[in-house]
Amino acid sequence: MHEEGSMAVNYQPPLAYFLDEFPNGFDPASMLHGEKEVAIARVRALDIPVWLGKRDQSGAQRSRDKSFVRMQVLEVRSGSASVGKTYEVYFGDWNHEMIYPLTPDQLARDYFVVMYFDPTDGKQRLVGFPINSTQHRDWLAKRSEYWRSQHKR
Repeated sequence: MHEEGSMAVNYQPPLAYFLDEFPNGFDPASMLHGEKEVAIARVRALDIPVWLGKRDQSGAQRSRDKSFVRMQVLEVRSGSASVGKTYEVYFGDWNHEMIYPLTPDQLARDYFVVMYFDPTDGKQRLVGFPINSTQHRDWLAKRSEYWRSQHKR
């Protein structure tokens, strides 16, 4: 069918905003949209990200970002960020699936992020990095297992 073919053409890989490894090869100069204060840091999410979408989108302005989370900076590898500071960051592109810390095990771990200050609205945002379908499936399985464990209580 035509629709299936167009879906394949428009496929957008899932994105990870919290990385297990330092993002080697990332060039902050590649960000050409006026982003300021780009930093690569090791962080820990302080709670489960909050989804910013609404059930009823009729007439409502949809948030630019899918999610919001508070995170603490543990180490700065490059750029401007403050160690020990808590940042409120926004992330998630509506055209991509994404993975993020959700389970207690995931929230207890440190991650690398690329964050920046967006002068258009004054918010801190995270940069997403494409992941493969295996990584996405593994995360979906862990999410499902976590949700099932929550409903058994």
